[in-house]
Amino acid sequence: MKIKQICMLVLLWLGVIPAVQAQTFDKLWKQVEQAEKKSLPQTVIKLTGEIYQKGEAEKNSPQMLKAYMWRMKYRDMLTPDSLYTNVKELEQWAKQADKPMDRAILHSLIAGIYANYAANNQWQLRQRTEIVGEAPSADMREWTANMFVEKVKTSIKEAMADSVLLLNTSSRTYIPFVELGETSEYYHHDMYHLLAFRSIEALQQIEGLDRATPVEAYSEDTSSKKQSPVKQDIERIYENMLTSYKAKGDKEGCLLTNLNYLSWKRDSSKSFREPFSVKKGGTYMMTVDPYETGLDALKTEYKSSDLCAEVYLAQANYMIGKE
Repeated sequence: MKIKQICMLVLLWLGVIPAVQAQTFDKLWKQVEQAEKKSLPQTVIKLTGEIYQKGEAEKNSPQMLKAYMWRMKYRDMLTPDSLYTNVKELEQWAKQADKPMDRAILHSLIAGIYANYAANNQWQLRQRTEIVGEAPSADMREWTANMFVEKVKTSIKEAMADSVLLLNTSSRTYIPFVELGETSEYYHHDMYHLLAFRSIEALQQIEGLDRATPVEAYSEDTSSKKQSPVKQDIERIYENMLTSYKAKGDKEGCLLTNLNYLSWKRDSSKSFREPFSVKKGGTYMMTVDPYETGLDALKTEYKSSDLCAEVYLAQANYMIGKE
């Protein structure tokens, strides 16, 4: 009888533990929010440190990630030099992380931090003579522009290495570190689109530092061009996304990715912004706008989807911009 009672108590306790843990995390985060509203950065740092330690003890990666990034933000506010320590800690964490998904997220965060730093200091970086063939020093403040570009590209490669894992991992499993947005639903809340768009954003931040950028060369039909290595990486990510979502049968994901891809090409490529003439039967017909043509193709391909309204909206905004 006593054995049965003990077993029942154990089962009841096991059932209560997750709720208690969640409640405790929620309580701590409410305290963090209150400290933030009262402008108490030291308290925020202390509380997020406690959340990180609790998450580490319970092997709760989402809580650890959220707590670390909050603590990093406020440590940087109080002591700007702490950024250099924080990024090194993240790199060490990435090396030691047991879960491949944790490593991918950490590499994505690392890429974002280096890209943001390089973008904020691009004037100084452009004044430095590039150093090629040497390992970067331990202090990133001594790096040259090409070192930042290479570091961001390498970190992104690590983050996006296992596309199957990213596609099959739901971002819901990383709440509260990940906040689900409306767009995420159309990608079935996978981690792939989240890290892919973060990678593109990081690459766009360092695009101006890529001194390997060749002058865009256009052929007579204006369709072929040489791109910088950073632009090539961005294009490759978009193409991989489209391939993956087509293979998965995610039409909504394909549509939204295509829209973003077209918008990026319009903003980043001079040839894609300039209308061109189409020759037919020996005479020149009216000019063609590459971006508008791309939107028209999407309207035809995805006309049966309610989400196709986004294409019409993009086209309307484009026309308004052109007056």
